[in-house]
Amino acid sequence: MLFLIRTAFWLMIIVLLLPTDNRQRSEVYGTAQAAVNDVAGFCDRNPETCAKGKDAFAVFVQKAQFGARMLMDLIQNKMRSGDELAPSETTPSAEPSSMVEPTSFDSSASQDTLNPEDREEAWSGPYPAGT
Repeated sequence: MLFLIRTAFWLMIIVLLLPTDNRQRSEVYGTAQAAVNDVAGFCDRNPETCAKGKDAFAVFVQKAQFGARMLMDLIQNKMRSGDELAPSETTPSAEPSSMVEPTSFDSSASQDTLNPEDREEAWSGPYPAGT
């Protein structure tokens, strides 16, 4: 239900922003075209900022590739050796014992951790029970 309300809200916003006649439509197109031209000429106006952004993006891509390669090696090693993890040739040296295995949930064990004092009824105030 909440999804439908959100969808209706955003559709109303879009409809309100749509132009109603040719003059408004040409203004919207002109504004959009000016914004695209402004974004396209950003590197011409700010070459240093653009170069720093390219360097930062290159570092981001390298880290993403390294992380993906590490994840693929971990998955391949896990598939190759069953449940036991083996260190990979391309990942940093990590012993299988340093990997944390998830603990299993034992549903047969009792989860009752309350003391007898915890089970007592809480104080309800100075009024008698009948009032």
